[in-house]
Amino acid sequence: MSNQNPDAATIYVQFEEACADFQVPATRAAAELVLSSFCQLPKALALCQYILDRAQSPMVQFQVAHAIGKIAVRDYSLYELSDLIQLKNYMIDYCAQRPTLLKYVREQLLLAIALITKRSMFDISEQDRMTIFQNIKQLFNSPGDGPVLGVSLANALVDQFSNTKSATVGLPWEFHYKCKVFFETRFLLPMLEQTVTKLHQVVSQTNHLSSPPPLLLVQCLELLEKILHWEFESTSASNALPGSFGKTGNDADDFDREDGPSTVKKVFTIFPTSWQPVVGNSEVLWLFFRTYNLVQTDDVLAHRCRQCLVQLSGFQEYFFGHDSTAVKSYTTTLMNGTLKLMNDILELGTNPDVLSEQGPHILGTIQMTRRLLENIPVSILCLVPDFFQFLNAIGRLTVVCLRGSVTDAEEGWLSEASDECLETWVRLADEVQPAYGQQQQQQSGRAVISGMSEMDSEHLSNYMKTVAYQVVETYIDARLESSILAMNDEEEEDEIDSGFKDWDVYADQLTCIGTLGRLHPHQCILRLQLLLGSCFDRLKAYFVSNTINSDGKLLLLHEQLHWIILITGHILADTGKGEQPMIPDSIMQLSGSQAIEQDPVVNVSRQVLELFRFSSSFGPNSMEASNCSPRVAATLVWFMERWSKSYLLVDENEYGYISPNIAKAFGRPGPSDGQGVHIIDFSIEQMKTNFALWSADPDVLLQLISWLNSCGTCVNTKSYLLQSNKFPDLVQFVTANMEQLPEVVHNCLIQTVASISSSSTDANTRDNYFGLIFKMIEKRLGDVLRHPNFQQNFQHTEFMNQVLDSLEMLDGLALACQFNNTPIIFGFCSGFFESIVQLMSLYKDVSQVQLLILQLFVDLAGRLDFGVLGQDQKQMFFRVVIEILRIFGAVNQGKKKMHSQEEEEDKPYADVSAALILLSNIMASEFEDFNQNKNQLLSNSNSDVANVVLFGVNVIIPMVDMEMLKIPNLCQEYIKLISHLIEVFPEKLTGLPVDLFNNLMASLEFGIGHDIADINILALHAVAPLALWAHVQQQSNHASANFDLLKQALSKFLAQLVKVLLFEHLDGQVVDAATEALLALICSQRDDYMAIVNQIIVQQPADIQSRLLFAFQTLDQATPTQLAYSLPPSRNAPKFREALLSFLMDVRAVLRVK
Repeated sequence: MSNQNPDAATIYVQFEEACADFQVPATRAAAELVLSSFCQLPKALALCQYILDRAQSPMVQFQVAHAIGKIAVRDYSLYELSDLIQLKNYMIDYCAQRPTLLKYVREQLLLAIALITKRSMFDISEQDRMTIFQNIKQLFNSPGDGPVLGVSLANALVDQFSNTKSATVGLPWEFHYKCKVFFETRFLLPMLEQTVTKLHQVVSQTNHLSSPPPLLLVQCLELLEKILHWEFESTSASNALPGSFGKTGNDADDFDREDGPSTVKKVFTIFPTSWQPVVGNSEVLWLFFRTYNLVQTDDVLAHRCRQCLVQLSGFQEYFFGHDSTAVKSYTTTLMNGTLKLMNDILELGTNPDVLSEQGPHILGTIQMTRRLLENIPVSILCLVPDFFQFLNAIGRLTVVCLRGSVTDAEEGWLSEASDECLETWVRLADEVQPAYGQQQQQQSGRAVISGMSEMDSEHLSNYMKTVAYQVVETYIDARLESSILAMNDEEEEDEIDSGFKDWDVYADQLTCIGTLGRLHPHQCILRLQLLLGSCFDRLKAYFVSNTINSDGKLLLLHEQLHWIILITGHILADTGKGEQPMIPDSIMQLSGSQAIEQDPVVNVSRQVLELFRFSSSFGPNSMEASNCSPRVAATLVWFMERWSKSYLLVDENEYGYISPNIAKAFGRPGPSDGQGVHIIDFSIEQMKTNFALWSADPDVLLQLISWLNSCGTCVNTKSYLLQSNKFPDLVQFVTANMEQLPEVVHNCLIQTVASISSSSTDANTRDNYFGLIFKMIEKRLGDVLRHPNFQQNFQHTEFMNQVLDSLEMLDGLALACQFNNTPIIFGFCSGFFESIVQLMSLYKDVSQVQLLILQLFVDLAGRLDFGVLGQDQKQMFFRVVIEILRIFGAVNQGKKKMHSQEEEEDKPYADVSAALILLSNIMASEFEDFNQNKNQLLSNSNSDVANVVLFGVNVIIPMVDMEMLKIPNLCQEYIKLISHLIEVFPEKLTGLPVDLFNNLMASLEFGIGHDIADINILALHAVAPLALWAHVQQQSNHASANFDLLKQALSKFLAQLVKVLLFEHLDGQVVDAATEALLALICSQRDDYMAIVNQIIVQQPADIQSRLLFAFQTLDQATPTQLAYSLPPSRNAPKFREALLSFLMDVRAVLRVK
């Protein structure tokens, strides 16, 4: 470059000394100042070239390369374009002439080259742009180290033109976007072709991988992985707004097998169809398999190649233009490649340690097979001669993975591979046997798979049945084997103690096994029936024997029973969360095809019921009971709940076909003479027995309560449960023995019993049930309050625990509130309101009591149906809430929260959060009252609600500081309350004390800028009605106290919202709320808005000012000057939302800078 600085030699010496000092911790800070000041020198690029010419130290070379990239982008307009191009070419030659440059130096120089290339992309001619690729192509084909440099340069360019790795260069999003689109449409595919060609040359010339591996091979695989993971704009399904930059990606070099399966990418590229001749080419695909075979011994290279193969394994028919020849060729090559990989794995044997070493290899291989089977129709797969051999290999690999996962506790590769295998088989199972209720093509009464002949369909179906049984059988064996290991595994016991249940931890696996088990239900259920019978016989023998558990075998037997029951439950029934689960079709067909005596579905169900009866038949204090397993008990109860939802008192009208065996054994009374009513009675008796037997085990009790709740809410069982003459005995037993059960279950048990009791159609029966519950709670709380020493000794543990337990019981009642029981529950609870207020004051220093009282009123306010309460009852409730909040505020006044301690809690600031939710629930209560008309709502108790909420706001808001709002849940509740308060009572805000008003406004400002979209939306929902109300007040000249403060706050909101919309990351979910808020703010703060707009335009470069001015003028044309008070504000400006979206699409593209 020209204009050489006369002091260049001196500056070079200073630069060299600074680089030396930079490497010494004591002088690093001073050296950074020197290096930084160097970049501020005029025409510093000429100095950079001068230094680079003479530098021998790698650190000097690195720092000057860093400076070149920084200066070239920052001062781009100050240099002649020809000088920058000359400098770029000089650096390419510099790297080419110095093949021994250290890697980090070369990469920094290439980064500078890539930055200059990108920055000048649209300032050079089309011919010069194409020269960039031609230069890379020449390097690829040059002798010596030229190809390494060419691939390295291509790597740097791919990084800089991508979404995720491009450097921060201070240019608008639109520039980055145009660069990326140009690069992906003009350069990326030719670059891929050149790299694949070079890879072919390298692989053809390499028989064995050396250590270290050839640099060219390393660079090629790194580049290919990046290209094959490119996020294409032409195929992107993202609805991100312009100006949304991609998140920075992790470097693939970070792969370490010790980190486990979490290091494996699971993002799949959607390639343009124009890429099909290359990425869908069978020869290219086979080249990657050859490469993988070569690099398998190198963890990082093998990982890169696997990632490429996984990407290339997921093409669908449309990608090949539905060319059947091309699809079959691709499928055959992929199938043969993965088949070889699977056979190589299977040759390793079954040693778990050896298999674990190959964990990433196994997982990658099964991911390839899964993607193939998910994307190519079975009808095409069957045309490949080796298809069934391919499936055999997957089956054998599945067996190997399932067995190996028994001991795969550390890294988890084999467990992850097992999950992938199971998901792969489920995908095929869905093709072979559609889910219940779906239509199937029928030929001669047999199901036909789409696109296949009847013979081929039958062949594949029979094959899948065989494989499904093998997989299920292996899974059962693996779980029984893992039971042995679990006996000595302390971590396993810790998981059980921590409340992690196997049906949750292994939910995905068990669901897959359930699906596969239904492909061949007869064999699978018979196998489980045999195992269950054997274990049951041994269990009974142990209880008869005098040497119970002398050798630990009983513990193992319990563990195995646990898994057999779990697997049986998943094959027989679905979870049915949120809906009525149906009996699976294949299970129903199997049952209907057998005589009832030989029906495996009925027999295995009865077997579990009998096991449940037997294990519950011992007295709580007997020797036998001490040898029962709480884990097996909880699993049996879990089974009963899951099974009962589908089978018990099954409604025959819900099915096109129902097995007469199931209808008779478990169905309703009537034509089928179903025995389900007897099982309901049996279930109630077992609940009662198990409440007594496991009275000290919360896990079993909570499972029992869940089962009871399920029976009381399930469509098939709830009416029969209430009609059973056994149910009153259960309620009597539970209420009479509540004190014998752990306090942790009291809340949910009372909620469940009260909810079920409320469903009774007989008023006397319902009142009797509630009478038992009320009597129990009244005794519990009354015993404490009436105790002669309570006032003096209220802080003693015994008294405090009774108080806490009583509050939990009352809260259970509150949680059971619904429209038909509100009067009776409120009537009972209100009798204790005065006592609860006294407890709130008495236990002012006990946070647990304070929190439980707040939670009680949270749930009452949230669950009571205020429409059925009288005005006096509501006012009583509101008065008590005010008193509770007054005491809470007095206790916490001036008290400093220990933020570090609170953040370590499961629920930080739980008391403040509960108070906020209480106020939100009270505010919502009036609008959920459907028994009042609008005028009554406005005139009667709306003011009461406002008074309660505003009083609460006065108490709670001063407790909340900005540090607390960093807790997402608390912040969300806080902003939600303020949002609803302003939306409902905007006129009340200006009457608040100044400090409180300012706190509220600061909170909204914080919410608008928060990085959680839900909080942004809540804050903006508050701003819109507030700004609209202020606008209407201005129009009518009704300005009130604090109105000037409100105007100042709205002005801040407007400035911040405009900043968020135009200059910051914007979540698409926020746009609707932002539209309403911005419209109201513009109308309210028109002068401020115009000033903000003018400032934005003036601050931007001259070449985009006219574009911005036109965009703002277009938006103004859709913005009314006045709005009536009608929510949402855009109701009176129907064109504003569309105009704002167009505005953002245009303006954010040039204002968002990276």
